[in-house]
Amino acid sequence: MKTKLLLSVFIAAVFSLQQATAQNYIIIEDFEDPEAHIPINNMTDGSVDNEDAFEVVANPDPSGVNDSNYVLRFLRAHDGNPWGGFWSNVFEPLEMDDMKYTHYQVWKPRVSPLRFKVEGSDQTGDFEHESMEPQQLTEEWETITFYYPDAAGEYPVIAVMPDFAEPVDLSDDIVIYLDNIILSDSPDDPLATSIEQGELPVQLALKQNYPNPFNPSTNITFELNNPDRVTLKVYNMLGHEIATLVNGNMSSGEHHVSFNAEGLSSGMYLYRLQTSSRSITRTMTLIK
Repeated sequence: MKTKLLLSVFIAAVFSLQQATAQNYIIIEDFEDPEAHIPINNMTDGSVDNEDAFEVVANPDPSGVNDSNYVLRFLRAHDGNPWGGFWSNVFEPLEMDDMKYTHYQVWKPRVSPLRFKVEGSDQTGDFEHESMEPQQLTEEWETITFYYPDAAGEYPVIAVMPDFAEPVDLSDDIVIYLDNIILSDSPDDPLATSIEQGELPVQLALKQNYPNPFNPSTNITFELNNPDRVTLKVYNMLGHEIATLVNGNMSSGEHHVSFNAEGLSSGMYLYRLQTSSRSITRTMTLIK
């Protein structure tokens, strides 16, 4: 596992309008940066027992509910245990006082139960549940949702078990793909594309910098639906602040900011948009 996976970064927070109703959600991991994603710890005997059991790869089937570029591949052993999957210390603990639904997208060659676990402290406890609705599709992306009515407080560890069959009952190893692990306040699919044309897709948006990778300058665009006090800062992968690009009151609408990395070393950096109530963080890569 690359050392960058152990570095502290921020969770990207995104807010969407779903069928004219505001739904809050946080993307725990979307695997769009193959070099810096949550640590993937293989569960013992649950998969082919080698370091290649999990790997971020190009999306083999960019269609349906998932047209993203990168996904997590899981090489599932035919004789593994039902709890085959992975666990991870997420970058920031999941706060589940108001958000009690988790979702992830899965592509599987067979139908089988799925589970998702959140682990907390002695005060908050651990919760593991089956999906609200069973998997129905094969060889096609499907969003699976889990509900935690009793969860409250912070949960720093998640565990994903996408093929919870007992016994496993396979004659050959199979490949499963996972993507877009999300925490939300609604059972609806947070990434559903049911918004009517002409409606604003997000309340707060921070776009990917362009160009990326860059040397030495790049442009950052963000959108505000309402006037707000805004900061836009750049950090290195150790969490040290590198630059403040915006710090003040901003009007609603689209804003463009330039960042010049002259004097900085090659590598990955974070840029974080903070308003009075929400924040979004993305990564960018400087190559000299």
